Amino acid sequence: MYVVTIDQRGSRVADDLVPGLLEALADIPCAAAFERTAGDEVQGLLTDPAAVRRALLVALRGGVWHCGVGAGEVDDDSYASGTRAGRGPAYLAARDAVEAAKGLSSSVAVRVPATPGAGAGAGAGADAAAWAADCEAVWGLTAPLILDRTEAQWRVVDAVDRSPTQAAAAHELDITPASVNGALRLSRIREERAAYPALDRLLAGAHDAATGGER
Repeated sequence: MYVVTIDQRGSRVADDLVPGLLEALADIPCAAAFERTAGDEVQGLLTDPAAVRRALLVALRGGVWHCGVGAGEVDDDSYASGTRAGRGPAYLAARDAVEAAKGLSSSVAVRVPATPGAGAGAGAGADAAAWAADCEAVWGLTAPLILDRTEAQWRVVDAVDRSPTQAAAAHELDITPASVNGALRLSRIREERAAYPALDRLLAGAHDAATGGER
């Protein structure tokens, strides 16, 4: 499983943004839904790498969150009453990850348990760590595309996503199609989305190496 821990930057001197983040994460498929686990921190338990990616994209768009992902085993039924009650190696890995994320410009870190699961073979720990490092490296290239996107560029991206054509998006925004094309190019949204399959595959690889393929 995947534990995602998201911590607000500078929360001691900023407004509490956790309620808004939880609302934005509400549609992400989870084994245990995202909830506040500390004053400025939220955590969720997920089973699908693509859902993890979606959650990280939501947080990164906010621009004020450190994100840690722990991939590995979770104690059976420990999370039945919610993610805060969950236990297991993946939770410990997520804690390490969110602390590591605070030192990264991308604000995304991926970690696996120090000791692989019982079903993992010889050398699995090193393999899992390598998969996680590769996943984190791709996030290091992808996250800045999101963090650096302007509000004007986001308006164009959102309009194109909900419109049948770019021309329709241009009409909605009352700008020219050429302006839409220019904003999309500057937003680097195509480059971002081209990385999604690699991000999902690398995270799945980290999980499978850490657990012996169990999900």
